[in-house]
Amino acid sequence: MARLCFVDVETTSLDDERGEVWEIAAIVRDPGQDDAEYLWQIRPDLTTADPMSLRIGRYYERRRLSIHEVGEAVTVASPELFEEYGPKASPEHTGANDVARTLARMLDGAHVVGAVPDFDFRFLRRFLRRYNECWTAHYHLIDIEALAVGYLQGRAKRDGGDSWVKPADLPWHSKDIYRALGLDWSRGDEHTALGDARLVRSVFDAITGGA
Repeated sequence: MARLCFVDVETTSLDDERGEVWEIAAIVRDPGQDDAEYLWQIRPDLTTADPMSLRIGRYYERRRLSIHEVGEAVTVASPELFEEYGPKASPEHTGANDVARTLARMLDGAHVVGAVPDFDFRFLRRFLRRYNECWTAHYHLIDIEALAVGYLQGRAKRDGGDSWVKPADLPWHSKDIYRALGLDWSRGDEHTALGDARLVRSVFDAITGGA
C-alpha cells in the first residue's frame, strides 16, 4: 500500500496567480502506522489578497503569526493546541523554506487525497517552487467528492433506488454529498486546513472502509 496524504490549504484568494497559501494541513497515512497530522501557518503577502477569502478562512481570527516578515511560519507538535488557541499552545517558529522542505519530502511519491485537490495542488506546487522544491507526489490526484458521487450512484443502483444525482443537478454541493454519507460538514472547524483535511479523510474512509 502506498502512502496517502490527505491535504487541505487555506489561501488569500481563489486565484492561484495572485493568492498565496497561508495555512497547510496534511494527514499522512503510511502502511501499518497510525495517521500523522501536520499543520503549518505561513505569513503571506496580503497586498493581492481577496478580502472574502480571508474572511471565509477567518484569517485574522485564527492566525498565530506575528506581523513580522513575509515567509515566517509557525507549527506546533499538537494540532489540537493550535486549534484551541489555549494558553498551553506554544508554536514553533520557523521559516517557510523549512515548511517547503518538509512538505516536499512528505509528498514524494504519495497519493494526494483532497476535496477538489487540483485547487490545493496548484497552490502547493507554486509554494514549493518558490522555495526551490518540487512537487513529486503521484500525478493521479484523488478527489473525494467525485469518488463519493460515484459511490452514492452505485449504492442507489444496487438498492434499486433513484439515482442520487442527475446531470441537471450540477454543480454538486459538498454539504449534500457529505450528508448522504452520514457525515456532518458543519462541525465548527470548516474552512480550516486541518478540519477540512480530517473531513477529507472521513469521506475517503467512509467509501473505502478505512485504513
